[in-house]
Amino acid sequence: MTEKEKYIYNCYLETSRKLKNQPFRYRKNFDSFEEKEEYPYIAKLAHFFNRFPNINIKDFFEAPFFVYDDKYVEVKFYTTQRAVKAYTIYENKFLTESPDHIQTLTKIKDSFIFIKNFCKERDIKVKNYAIFKSKDAKWHDFMMHLKNRDTIIYCMFVFPGFEKILQEYDSTIKKEVFGDMLTNLGFYRAKYLSSSKAKKLCNLMYEKLTSENNNL
Repeated sequence: MTEKEKYIYNCYLETSRKLKNQPFRYRKNFDSFEEKEEYPYIAKLAHFFNRFPNINIKDFFEAPFFVYDDKYVEVKFYTTQRAVKAYTIYENKFLTESPDHIQTLTKIKDSFIFIKNFCKERDIKVKNYAIFKSKDAKWHDFMMHLKNRDTIIYCMFVFPGFEKILQEYDSTIKKEVFGDMLTNLGFYRAKYLSSSKAKKLCNLMYEKLTSENNNL
C-alpha cells in the first residue's frame, strides 16, 4: 500500500468512529491489507483524490453523515457519484448557512490550525499570512487555500490587508478561478459581522496564534 492509501483509510476510520462518538485508533499495521475487500475501494479513492487534489479528504468522508443523516457509511459508498454530490452540498453549506453552525465553527478551528502549520513551515508570522505570496505564484497563497478548501472564508476577515489584496486582482478572472466566493465578499462579511460565535472564535484564534507566533 502507498502512504496515501494508508492515510485515506485512516481518515475513513476516524470519521466513521468519531461521528458515532466511538473511540478509535489509527491503523498502523497494513500487512496483507491489500487482500481485504475494502482495499479496491481505497485504491480507487486514492486515484480519485490524486485527480482532484482540491478535495478535502476528511470533509469528503464526513459529508454523507450530515447531508443524508446516515449513521454508518461503507467505504465503497465513497466511490459513487452520490458521495461526490454529498461532498458538494456539504461544502457549500459552510458558506450558505449561519457561520455559527457547529460544523462551520469546527471548520474555522481547522482553518486556523492549517494556517498555523503553513506559517510555521514557511517561517512567516501568522499576522502576515494574508500578504504572503510564494515565489513565482500567480495568486496569494491564502487564495489557493480557500479554493482547495483548506480554509474557510470567515477566518480571513481577521487578517489585516486581506480585502485590499483581493481588490488587486481582476474580478472577472477571480470569478473564473474561484467562483463567487472571492467576488461576493459583502455577503460573507455581513454574515460574519452579524454572527454571535464565529466572529468571536476567529478573533480568539487569531489572537492566540499571533501571540504564540511572536517569536518567529
